[in-house]
Amino acid sequence: MSFTEGPVHERTDAVVHEPAAPVVDVPANATVVTPVVTAPVTAGSVRNSYNARFAPDAIIAGLAGLVILVVGLIAIVRGGFDGPMSDPVVQVLGFTHTTTLGLIEVGIGLALLLAGAARSRTGEIFFGAVLGIGAFVGAVQTESFRHSLALESSMAWLLVVIAAVVVLSAMLMPRYVRQSTVIHNV
Repeated sequence: MSFTEGPVHERTDAVVHEPAAPVVDVPANATVVTPVVTAPVTAGSVRNSYNARFAPDAIIAGLAGLVILVVGLIAIVRGGFDGPMSDPVVQVLGFTHTTTLGLIEVGIGLALLLAGAARSRTGEIFFGAVLGIGAFVGAVQTESFRHSLALESSMAWLLVVIAAVVVLSAMLMPRYVRQSTVIHNV
């Protein structure tokens, strides 16, 4: 992220206009008298530019990432690393989880949270698609992941819906930029 990006950015430029040098007309047979030049009078202006940016799709991706990250962290804390990663099976928000599923959720949740914080549409679309595809495969093939992840079909379909919301908001929602410039003559 560059310095000019962010929720609010202010830039101030001081512009000073120098007066033009005096013009002296000298007739052909006259003597040149050096004009007395007083201290130059400077006229200037100060220009303040304000930029404000708002990205609602980044907020949606960040919130989705935060929720998935917290659910994954709770699953990891409850499941622990004492034994195999697929045992014990714990309950988080009414859905079964293993430590492995919690780690996957932490990874994708953190990626979505960072993409939202960076306001990266590309990151939101990519990680939303990764979540959607993985969740769809998990929803369709729940029996394949029953032992290793303890994944329930309803949890996988919920993640598909969240992924669709993230991807569609990143693709369709406009971003807002407000710019204003104020010039003060000095």
